[in-house]
Amino acid sequence: MLKIVRLDDRLVHGLIINNWCTIENISEIMVVDKEAANNEMRRTVIEMSTPENIKVLFCDVDSALEIYAEEIEYEDLMMIFGNPFELLEFVNKGGVLESVNIGGMSFKKGRKRLSTSVYADEIEINALKKITEKDILLEIRILPTDTSTNLLKYI
Repeated sequence: MLKIVRLDDRLVHGLIINNWCTIENISEIMVVDKEAANNEMRRTVIEMSTPENIKVLFCDVDSALEIYAEEIEYEDLMMIFGNPFELLEFVNKGGVLESVNIGGMSFKKGRKRLSTSVYADEIEINALKKITEKDILLEIRILPTDTSTNLLKYI
């Protein structure tokens, strides 16, 4: 079962493991991020920081689409996208999502602050708007216990 879809440029980190995975009983994390999938060092660090009882898959969008249906049938799945462009590509190619939790888009030069943990430039904002046009809720919520806020309020 697909438990949560998250957009977080930090990908898998302590907050994910200690909060989201625990509360949602996640057994598998699918990291949909081409850069991470092709970076052996980053994959190794993420795998080493993830408990043994949680399987981590690294995918580009096309690979994610191929294994998506099977994994949600057999696993308590969390999908994490590292950027809004691959998320948009996923839904444009047929990935079905109801909502996306936006946990963090870090400050970088050229990005403006949308909320405490979300910064985006105009190109990223346009990608996020296109995702919402597909009737997908984009919610800002750092922790599972936080109040959900619709990202459209800020863009």
